Amino acid sequence: MKKTPLGHVTCPVCDFADAQVKEDKNGHAYIHCSDCNAQTFTRNDFRNGKLRGRMRAVTVTVTDDTVTVTAPAPATAPPPAADKVPPVKKPGGWLQPLLAQG
Repeated sequence: MKKTPLGHVTCPVCDFADAQVKEDKNGHAYIHCSDCNAQTFTRNDFRNGKLRGRMRAVTVTVTDDTVTVTAPAPATAPPPAADKVPPVKKPGGWLQPLLAQG
């Protein structure tokens, strides 16, 4: 039995942008990637909710004689903020005072 996709996400294994999100027999969402054939399952309600929150839903348009199924374009990450500068680490860390004694 072929399952219809609920939506699409980026594959966590190969970064393919249109991996399908489907539903298993228990009602939990799982990822099936058609590019690398990986399957990633959610085993509890918390993970199921997280995956469903990340997915891009499939849109179905029905007209007189045709049915069109489309998925929205993959979401892109927002550009990094220019005002956030990573903190500067001190050289040596916790080992530096020990090395200075000897």
